Amino acid sequence: MPFVENQWKPNKKQSIFLSLPTSIKEGFYGGGAGSGKSEVLLVYPLIHGWHNNPKFKQVFQRRTYPELRNEIVPRSREFYLKFGALFNKQEMSWTFPREDQFGSGFRPNGAVIHLGHCENEDDVHQYDSMEINLYTPDELTSFTEYIYLYIGFTRVRTSDPLLPAIIRAAGMPGGVGHGWTKKRFVDFAPKGSKILVGKGGNKRIYIHSTLADNPNIDPAYAQSLEALPKAELEAKKYGSWDAYLGQVFDEFRDKKYPDEPDNAIHVVDSFDIPSWWPKIVSMDWGYAPPAMTWIGYGAISPEKRLYIYREQWYQKVRIEEWCAEIKPYIHMESIRLVKLCKSAGQDRGQEHTIQQQISAAIDFPVQLTSNQPGSRVAGKMLLHEYLRWKPKYQHNVERGSFNQDLSEWLLRNKGLDAYNEYLQSFVAPEPETNLPKLQIFNTCPKLIEAIHACIYDKTNPQDVAEFPGDDPYDGIRYLVDTADRFFGEATDESLKLQQREYLTKKLAETQDWTSFYRNARHLEREQNTNPIRRYHRAH
Repeated sequence: MPFVENQWKPNKKQSIFLSLPTSIKEGFYGGGAGSGKSEVLLVYPLIHGWHNNPKFKQVFQRRTYPELRNEIVPRSREFYLKFGALFNKQEMSWTFPREDQFGSGFRPNGAVIHLGHCENEDDVHQYDSMEINLYTPDELTSFTEYIYLYIGFTRVRTSDPLLPAIIRAAGMPGGVGHGWTKKRFVDFAPKGSKILVGKGGNKRIYIHSTLADNPNIDPAYAQSLEALPKAELEAKKYGSWDAYLGQVFDEFRDKKYPDEPDNAIHVVDSFDIPSWWPKIVSMDWGYAPPAMTWIGYGAISPEKRLYIYREQWYQKVRIEEWCAEIKPYIHMESIRLVKLCKSAGQDRGQEHTIQQQISAAIDFPVQLTSNQPGSRVAGKMLLHEYLRWKPKYQHNVERGSFNQDLSEWLLRNKGLDAYNEYLQSFVAPEPETNLPKLQIFNTCPKLIEAIHACIYDKTNPQDVAEFPGDDPYDGIRYLVDTADRFFGEATDESLKLQQREYLTKKLAETQDWTSFYRNARHLEREQNTNPIRRYHRAH
């Protein structure tokens, strides 16, 4: 800690960050390791004298409790004890004395600095009753965007004109929040120190700093960074936000975000899946923690949207036991096919492979995934496409008016394909009404957690890094790939589904059961398929 004659002195970049006017709501101090990020957040209220105002409240936040206990509490003592503050270990808060309490011996009851954590997104509600003058999330890239926006824009406020209502954050590249942090603070000014005026007139700024800006850094620590892999070295030593990205699926939404369209949501309430929707199952097999066996159930709607409607997972449970639990679902729900990770087909020196054991236990043929070279990256890209909720850009080309003579010439001289291509050029592209193509029931927490946890591999930036508990991620790759192949190979099936869906909607509108049964029987004869039997007349 850079104390000189019992005084703390900021470096140049820290001074810039500390001098930001309170008219700038969001300030982000970030870049490389060793740039004094945590300490500048700890001293922020002291430098401005806000700790002397008994109404002042700050929330200094890390993602997990152990980070606070092991790193922040010891460092905070070096600062706050000098100002007569008293630490409450149970509440994890520092309380400062009011000006009239100095030397009185009374218990301080003035300004408060809370050392808080927010490991899960639902934990934001523990701050619902607070009026936070200064919100200081440390290691910002370890937080999700929802946590930052919820606390920063619903709890940061002031009822005292002498106190601020601001956010001052710090962090460096990497982590689950890398993507949104980079987009929010860095992309418009990679070198920092430029003010961006966002929605509602809120101003934000990024102050870029690295260990080179900290004259008090331990040379041995700086040298130790040289042993890191290149991507991590670029990020930690030079604060490069392009060295590698953090959260892979930053378009994933399990909650509604401010100012985004209604369809920007992937996690939805459960509903009754119609029995005629094709259903598929994928499995990723594992046994001992942190690995698990994860089973995901997907249903494909007529609108070509995949719904993950159930998950089951097991650790240290024998195949015969968990197969006995899933077997009824496989048969009662008319599952079309079951996919299993290719590794389950390996010879492990047993009489039967894992694939054969599972197939026998559920009395259903289990297909192995291909796992060809590049399939992991291809699966990731396909999952991006299924999570996409923004419509693709449609470039309108002015083709003029239709020319009958030209169309006939193309047919005579270039053939049917050229003729049809010309006709198609005058057809406006259909709007994408099924975005996103993937939605997950909120009864699948393991899958939701795994998607959030996906970060890029540092050695292969195109792929997702393997991590403990990544079985649901592998499982959803298999589900999305299977659903995509289903639509690519079975357009007639999709048409049948749409016709059945239309009958059901008409029944809901007219309640004409006679017409419904007549049309359903006609449709069954045409399609030569099983009866529609989910809907029954109410008695």
